[in-house]
Amino acid sequence: MAMLAPSAHPPVRSTADAAGLAERATAWFADHAVDFGVFDGGALVQRPIPFDPLPRRLARAHWEELARGLTQRVVALDCFVRDVYGEQRILGDRILPRELVAASSSFLRAAAGPAARTGPQVCVAGIDLVRVSGRWLVLEDNLRVPSGVAYSLAARRASVELLPAEMAAARPISVAEYPRRLAAELARRGAGEGTPVLLTPGPANAAYYEHRELARLLRVPLVTGDQLIASHRGCWWTDGTTTRPVSAIYHRYSPEYLDPVATPETVIGSPFLLTAWRNGAVGLANAPTCGVADNKAVFAYVPGMIRYYLGEEPLLQQPPTFTLGSRSHLRTALARVDEMVFKPVGESGGKGIMFGPSARPQERDRIRRQVEANPTGYVAQPALEVETLPCVQPDGTTEMRRADLRAFVIHGDDPWVMPGGLTRVAPSADCWLVNSSAGGGVKDTWIEGVDAWP
Repeated sequence: MAMLAPSAHPPVRSTADAAGLAERATAWFADHAVDFGVFDGGALVQRPIPFDPLPRRLARAHWEELARGLTQRVVALDCFVRDVYGEQRILGDRILPRELVAASSSFLRAAAGPAARTGPQVCVAGIDLVRVSGRWLVLEDNLRVPSGVAYSLAARRASVELLPAEMAAARPISVAEYPRRLAAELARRGAGEGTPVLLTPGPANAAYYEHRELARLLRVPLVTGDQLIASHRGCWWTDGTTTRPVSAIYHRYSPEYLDPVATPETVIGSPFLLTAWRNGAVGLANAPTCGVADNKAVFAYVPGMIRYYLGEEPLLQQPPTFTLGSRSHLRTALARVDEMVFKPVGESGGKGIMFGPSARPQERDRIRRQVEANPTGYVAQPALEVETLPCVQPDGTTEMRRADLRAFVIHGDDPWVMPGGLTRVAPSADCWLVNSSAGGGVKDTWIEGVDAWP
């Protein structure tokens, strides 16, 4: 993919003005309760997510090039999901090792059946990108329960109020179409005459703000597992007084927690929900099959999927990934621990990641032991010096922090990439992990070059 021009930013203000902007940005997120759960003393506490008011700015022509690569990638991933729950051609042709799927906890056998083979399975994809030396690289694919879009929408609303002159000059592409696009895709996947609902684990989930906000924007009921009744004939929602049929569910559960009958290791979710989905009696978005493509060991084979299913060369590149079940990969990674990032294959939200360049000696020793004991449970990638972006400090000075971009793709007959996505920034200049669970913040992302905004 072509090199992309660097981000631009609004003109630097005086220190006093910048300090006031930072204060108003913090107050805006607090006043609107744009919260994200973080652990404090072992308890999950909902706090306003840190918001930096200086947006990341990208030219429209560069974004359109990036969006084509994102669409290509998600289409291929959806083909992969349907194939491995069907004919498994890609495994038979040895493009991807069969054991990588068969041994994966993300391969949900209870989801197998005709519903798993018809498309699309992916409804919302969250693709994490970083920019290294001016080139975008895909760092991770999130297909189970990609989160963050509500924080992106909140960042845009905050920008409208906090930076009206800058927005009028830049005219970034609107992001307001996202709820309509998602609602239309849920309706398309629905079964029968019922209503769509958004299924949440409840207030104890870190992203509960997002669940509430998306339910509001989609104008659908926000429900918990104990409010659903499912069988082979369909699914119903009850509020304690009335019972109503459900056509489609936008769930915010990792698939293995959706149905305690199908996956007895869970005690949450709704019994027989997968049965209803397998029988075509209710739509699930994302389909419970999608976790198989969310596995970090599968990530290494996505370029091959694109060539195999689409007959195209990948438009987006990705860093080399060492699958540590391979002895040669394992030797290489362990010989270069201080240069590598180690990731547990089945985790999300930054859990268990170890950055070799910033790790203490005892942390490097610990990851060596863990990887040697369970090599197939990890992948390794070279640590990348990713793009840093300026962030306003409370005193009005700026600090350069590492940043990534989570791009959102709504996948259907006509895939659509949300223009901008969510820029995430590290909590400090010396932190490598760019993740909200680790205390990171967010920025608005402006795609410039049109007359309509916000």
